[in-house]
Amino acid sequence: MSENNEIKEPLNKNYKVPKLRFKDFFNDWSSCKLSDIAESIKRKNDGKNWPLMMISASQGFINQSDRYDKDNAGTSKSKYTLIKYGELSYNHGNSKIKKYGAVFAMNNKGALIPFVYHTFSIRKPNNPFYFAKYLNLNIHNRYLKKVISSGARMDGLLNISLDDFFKMPINYPSLEEQNKINDFLEKIDTKINLINDKISILKKYKEGFTKRLAKALNTDEIALSSICSITTGKMDANAMNQQGKYKFFTCSREDYFIDTYAFDCEALLISGNGEVGLTKYYNGKFNAYQRTYVLYNLKRNAKFIKLFIDLQINTIIRKETNKGAMPYIRLTTFNKITIPNIDPSLEYLISIAIDKIDKKIELLQNHARVLNNIKNNLLSSLFI
Repeated sequence: MSENNEIKEPLNKNYKVPKLRFKDFFNDWSSCKLSDIAESIKRKNDGKNWPLMMISASQGFINQSDRYDKDNAGTSKSKYTLIKYGELSYNHGNSKIKKYGAVFAMNNKGALIPFVYHTFSIRKPNNPFYFAKYLNLNIHNRYLKKVISSGARMDGLLNISLDDFFKMPINYPSLEEQNKINDFLEKIDTKINLINDKISILKKYKEGFTKRLAKALNTDEIALSSICSITTGKMDANAMNQQGKYKFFTCSREDYFIDTYAFDCEALLISGNGEVGLTKYYNGKFNAYQRTYVLYNLKRNAKFIKLFIDLQINTIIRKETNKGAMPYIRLTTFNKITIPNIDPSLEYLISIAIDKIDKKIELLQNHARVLNNIKNNLLSSLFI
């Protein structure tokens, strides 16, 4: 980190300042309600060919087509708000990552987003991208929890009105300090994004390799259910203990542990809901959540089987899921997955080649995870 970007703890901790601060900034931060610096946006579609987007708590603005197979906006797109560069939107929906919703700033020219989001601008002179990061912090959860009104919504969003959201108390520094903090965090995000791009390239290469391989093999296929036994775990998710001795597979990407094991074998673990379709390989003693499928007694190479499960399972899940419903796996889903019937020695050679790609992906994912942890620790100290 260069001298200009040096971060120091404030000398006088009674000031209204964050735990960590860039040097050359000494003034107290300002306090107000969000409504004092924000303005609601109710802009309608202007008829131009704007992309349809939505907010993902983990990814920010994403194309609606990335989440749904079809354009479900209709021809008029009347139930959408036109958001433009530098404007913000609050998706007040509950998710595992963001319990009380997520705020992001539009960093493209513009898009149409669901009108049920709370969309707004930040008055100048302020940095909207700084405020997007700030408003997305968990430090606001206590306030948001307090203003949720009772009653269920048909759209699945939390009952947090725009008025209540705008009454949220906030603290913020000068524009110069906003820019300094935002630029610093953007540099970390750029590094993380570059790593994620490399991961995406490797995953696409792996998928393309698998498709070309399946075509080149041009052999008979066998049903997945004929070469393994399939069951589910029996444990509730609350049974996990991070100090436990054995791996505990749930429907999450994260690794968990537990005090007891129910399986001692080579297996493939597939998430039945949550991160639906996520497939993991393990060999040893482990336990599993009741919605995690366990494929064991494998009669063919486990990693070769996993390769073709990964190729097919998400397409099958999408076809089986009704519009608007949460995707999940049924036991019958596995009847639709097939595996090329080739010589075991060739299976082994192919699995070695794929394993090398998987290890590269895992290394990159670990690097990204470390950077994310560093970023999250900084976020809790650079804001108040």
